[in-house]
Amino acid sequence: MIVTVAFDVRNYVEVMEGWPIKIGDTTFLLERDENVLKRVCLAYSNVSVDLAPKITPANKDSENASIKINGGGYAALARKSIMNWQAVLSGQQIVDLDYDNYEIRFHAENVAEDHQIHIKSFKPNPDKALNAASDFEQIGRAFCVGSVSEDRIESTSHYREGRLAFEAGRFVDAYNNMFLFLETRYCDGKTGNEKQTDLLSKSQVFCKALEKVEVEFSKPTKPAGTEKFELFGQANDTREKIRELVLLRGKLRHHSLKSPHRWDPNKQDEHKAAARFISAVVLDIVLKESLADIYAPETLQKYRDISVSTGSETKVKLTTNRLERKPSLALDMSYPTTVISSQLCLVTVRHAMEACDKDGQLSDTTRFHAEHGITELELLSLELDVWAYTKSRKIEMDKPIETIRCCFEHISQGIVVRHDFSVPFESTVFTITDAWNFLRFCFDHIEQRDPTTRILSLKLLLKESTKAILSYRVGNAVKN
Repeated sequence: MIVTVAFDVRNYVEVMEGWPIKIGDTTFLLERDENVLKRVCLAYSNVSVDLAPKITPANKDSENASIKINGGGYAALARKSIMNWQAVLSGQQIVDLDYDNYEIRFHAENVAEDHQIHIKSFKPNPDKALNAASDFEQIGRAFCVGSVSEDRIESTSHYREGRLAFEAGRFVDAYNNMFLFLETRYCDGKTGNEKQTDLLSKSQVFCKALEKVEVEFSKPTKPAGTEKFELFGQANDTREKIRELVLLRGKLRHHSLKSPHRWDPNKQDEHKAAARFISAVVLDIVLKESLADIYAPETLQKYRDISVSTGSETKVKLTTNRLERKPSLALDMSYPTTVISSQLCLVTVRHAMEACDKDGQLSDTTRFHAEHGITELELLSLELDVWAYTKSRKIEMDKPIETIRCCFEHISQGIVVRHDFSVPFESTVFTITDAWNFLRFCFDHIEQRDPTTRILSLKLLLKESTKAILSYRVGNAVKN
């Protein structure tokens, strides 16, 4: 099998020829558009076909199919070889390569290998790594915020660059950029280890964020993808922990080939845990600032005034159903958006639950139905199952229910995917109030894991049951 690693060229370079140069099993070649260089490629021949991408179909043990692509380390080998090439060439010509966005290709060397290679090429898309989706309302409100101080703009730029570096796998750059945020904000231009430790220790904002994140990272059940947390070693108090961060900053900012403790740019994963931790600390600081700006009363009012005055408004009519034909709510809602999205439906359900709760109706409300205020197209439907209409209005079991399962479908990078999780429930009785409380919890849990999740449908089920006790779905008119 032949494995080819191709790196995109980010600057303008003219090359009149691009013929391949082969040395042993390695081939160097250039891909051009007419005479403009587009990609620099290294191809490795005589590679075992066992390293081709593997597709594992769904079976009894695993309900989801999986794809495994590793490339046998040839991407890292190609990157090192191309860096060597760049070091020699840079005196005559700068070729700016995107090392974070390479393509890896797999080609058969003979007919016997062809049927074993199911995927011919793979290219990660870093453009979708940081945020899956965002609503214009959130982005638009940020534009309505007043002026921000220069020091905040500059320091937050370091945070932004650190996020990009982390997602690209450049964890040393990520750590350094995040620390530059702290240095810009709290260190007053001081660079000495002890001086920086003292200044950071005096910042209540930073210390609170550090302590909060450390608690989260030290829990037995850590955030998804978090490595074993051993950053602080034997450090006990907050000042000692801050000093460890400062010392690591010094180690990662300076580089000497004479030092046996130098960091290797080809082994970035060694510093992934530290970069993730300091990123979470800085995010806590930045997030509180941005939320305070975006959700300030004056910002919300300014944004709504602009949306209504320009006709950028959507009206929703939502009706509720109660048991025993009691008077129910009919809500007219207005939102500063023109796009009917699954996120808008979620906000509508939350507002409806708040209104029913405030009016004392939630404990016997069994159904929501919402329509567009003008077209009358269905936007959402939410209903409790027949158990809510029985005489007891409860689910009663002989043994504790143990768990409630939440199964939901959502959009991820253009396709619909399904996920589920379970929530403990140690009781033999499940009421209408429990159903609404669990729905709130599930919405919050999904949003905390990924605020950009676009929920298309959601069901609550008892343990191993396949019959939903509560069902929610968006209408066909909703844009994902």
